[in-house]
Amino acid sequence: MGYVKGISFVLLWYIGIIWSVIYIYAPFLIILLISRKWFRKATDIILSCWEMYPASLLELMMGCRICLSGDDINPDESAIIILNHRNRLDWFFLWAALLHASKPPAHRCKFVLKSDVRWIPGIGWGLQMAGFLFIHRNWEKDQELLKRSLDYFKDLKENYQILIFPEGTNLSASTKKKSNAFAEKAGLPAYDYVLHPRTTGFRFLVQQMQKNSQLNAVYDLTVAYPITLPVNETDILKGKIPEEVHFNICRHGVETLPKDEEGIKTWCEQRWAEKEASLKKFYSIKPDDRRLSSRVRYDRPWNAMYLALVSWTAVTVFTLYLTFCTTWGFYYTCFSILGFVLVSYFTYGIQNFEIDLFRKYDCPPESVSMGKEQNGYQIRENGNKKENLFV
Repeated sequence: MGYVKGISFVLLWYIGIIWSVIYIYAPFLIILLISRKWFRKATDIILSCWEMYPASLLELMMGCRICLSGDDINPDESAIIILNHRNRLDWFFLWAALLHASKPPAHRCKFVLKSDVRWIPGIGWGLQMAGFLFIHRNWEKDQELLKRSLDYFKDLKENYQILIFPEGTNLSASTKKKSNAFAEKAGLPAYDYVLHPRTTGFRFLVQQMQKNSQLNAVYDLTVAYPITLPVNETDILKGKIPEEVHFNICRHGVETLPKDEEGIKTWCEQRWAEKEASLKKFYSIKPDDRRLSSRVRYDRPWNAMYLALVSWTAVTVFTLYLTFCTTWGFYYTCFSILGFVLVSYFTYGIQNFEIDLFRKYDCPPESVSMGKEQNGYQIRENGNKKENLFV
């Protein structure tokens, strides 16, 4: 029964992503050619509506409870969210946590993700259209891409929460060994429940958003699994869903943050030292008594979550029918898939094309840098050769 439930859960979630992207998201690419501002607003609204679907599947179908403590998240703030990376699936449970923690439940979070994610059918295509930030593990290139996205959000006058995993990867036996080897060389303590954070990306985000006057706060989230701990996607297929996932949220206003690089680095390292101590205490007691805080909030699913479960499942069934039972639906689906595959593999993604169009058609001439930026495309000198980074 575990496999049946797990596979059904994954199929509903994943097929729902692919066909929602094709039939609901993709048509809005026409708006992208007309107005970048309306395209961003429309795709943000659709994503906010859709995010309730995986949360509904998780809580109503699989019986997982999201347990929160600490501060609420203000979706109107421009902020950074940092989170320890316990396993490969933290991001999945985070969708539900952000919905429950945001008042009202309509967070506007953009993840900083590995560039390879944009190639994943369905998920990657949708995240490109949603304007998520993709990095390539090449800092020279990544800081240009991050700055480009942050400046775009600023110019649109839109506030978002930017999520980053400072550890860079999830906790496992091999990553823990590497982290502690680094700690030994740097004269830092060994950790058992978190990895030592890589602070370069976090420092850049803080300083760039401070410079742009678009940082209101940093939300420090700690995630823990009191009983069942799924490690990877295979565990989900087996139906190994945690009974509870705990999130503790601490808001740090921008006025409390350092402004210099070394100060920001130290600040981040202190947060991770606190996480280590908190999680050590959490896992030292009996599973049934584990709490990240003495004041835990258990939010029950709302009526809107029942509506999302029914309506998005109906959308999935209907779009599958259109694909396999109508000629135009079949060819439209094939054309859409081919387009997304070509864009994902041969460019840096729809999200960068969106910014290119904005820089070319929507920015006043004086706001576009001269010299090495032409028509919104960043050009890098490479000897006598000019390399276009974004297409």
